[in-house]
Amino acid sequence: PCSWTMHSPRAANNEPSSSTDIERPALSISTPAGGPSPAPCACAPCSAPRCQSAPLPLVIVVIIALNYIPYVLWTLERRRHLALTITLVVIFHALLGLVVCAWAYTCGTDPGVPPSQWQRRMAALAKARPGSSELKVCRRSGLYKPPRSHFCSVTRRLTLNMDHYCPWVANTVGHYNRKFFLLFLLYTCLLLAYVLLSIAPQLPDLFDWALDGDGRWVGGVAYAVVLGVMLAVDVLLLLLLGPFMCLHWKMAMRNQTTIDGDRLPQYDIGLSANLEQILGRRRLHWFCPCYCDGPVGDGVHWPTKTGGAALVPLGGSGTPLRTSAAASPRQASAGGCAPAAASS
Repeated sequence: PCSWTMHSPRAANNEPSSSTDIERPALSISTPAGGPSPAPCACAPCSAPRCQSAPLPLVIVVIIALNYIPYVLWTLERRRHLALTITLVVIFHALLGLVVCAWAYTCGTDPGVPPSQWQRRMAALAKARPGSSELKVCRRSGLYKPPRSHFCSVTRRLTLNMDHYCPWVANTVGHYNRKFFLLFLLYTCLLLAYVLLSIAPQLPDLFDWALDGDGRWVGGVAYAVVLGVMLAVDVLLLLLLGPFMCLHWKMAMRNQTTIDGDRLPQYDIGLSANLEQILGRRRLHWFCPCYCDGPVGDGVHWPTKTGGAALVPLGGSGTPLRTSAAASPRQASAGGCAPAAASS
């Protein structure tokens, strides 16, 4: 069980509140149903480091073309078992569309940064509670650091729920585009497995047809080489991406990231709730490679298991929310953060 609310630790210990505290009477008030809302889908800003890694996504285009030519163009040109061939090609295009859509959203969606309104509230809270250990500041950006956020050294931004920077999508994988990265891995592995399984029974005839080469614009040996390279690349990619995809989905189910690993178990609030924070609340939209309603939460406030939570006011309403708490002094200082008073 998890909750978005929590009573003030000071009130629980019957300690008198300071006159400078921010709206202390509302510390036990619940937030609106469903917790904080995600931001609208936004385009990731272009930067010089992203442009430097831009050629890598072109490799994906080459791999797609390497599969498209033999699987679609050649099989249709052979005109054998036409009804079955058309069915296989339609399924191929459906999977390819899912892959391209998920890849495009991963590339183009802003992973999210701490909202400026939340930053202003943290600054006011730091003045009211000097030396508070609940307030962290990123040493690299100088911004107040929400739980689970990290500074990306490539894009030079403090990113919400950062997982890693992926050069293959020329973008940081974070709170608002992690869904698309997971779906990109999933649909890519499905497409590779589908191509290999469906083309395997056709290989003897396909190689004979490729080596024949009569009346075609490229010699038969070149056709056979392209077909062989396609098979080798697909097998290699499937062997590499399969375990990689399983690892990332396993972390998503446990509400973990590549950076944090298993150091923050308080965020594991159950399989369904964990996936909702990435894929969204409506399960019908989970495997749709579009933004839809976005992930659950705003990437700043995170529900945790019962106990061990800190209070941080919500950026828009001022209503405090239960967020993460450092489980140990080592966790409190992880990710290049420091107490607000110490960083001034």
